[in-house]
Amino acid sequence: MRWTAAVAGLFGVGGLIGATLHAHVLPVPALQQGAYLALFHTAPLLWLSRSQPTLWATLQASFFTAGVLLFTGSIYLRYLAGWTQAAAIAPAGGTLLLLAWGLVLLSSLRKS
Repeated sequence: MRWTAAVAGLFGVGGLIGATLHAHVLPVPALQQGAYLALFHTAPLLWLSRSQPTLWATLQASFFTAGVLLFTGSIYLRYLAGWTQAAAIAPAGGTLLLLAWGLVLLSSLRKS
């Protein structure tokens, strides 16, 4: 699943940019949290990029990707683009991230 490595790279770059903006331009705690979540979720995506393209792995990677895009994206849109209504989509991103981690748990309990 090569696309997950590309997404992990995108989240790594986006997370570092967000952290840099937080440190030097806009010290808003939510911006730091968004950057942290983007960076944190690069690791499972890189791990999934090395796995076999099963339905479980594809669902996990898809939920991680959509979750980070919605959660971190809503924070970036709110504080960097000034779109205050973007905060309304953060819970959907958080829910997708919970589902992704739940799938990691369930797939670890399955018999090989």
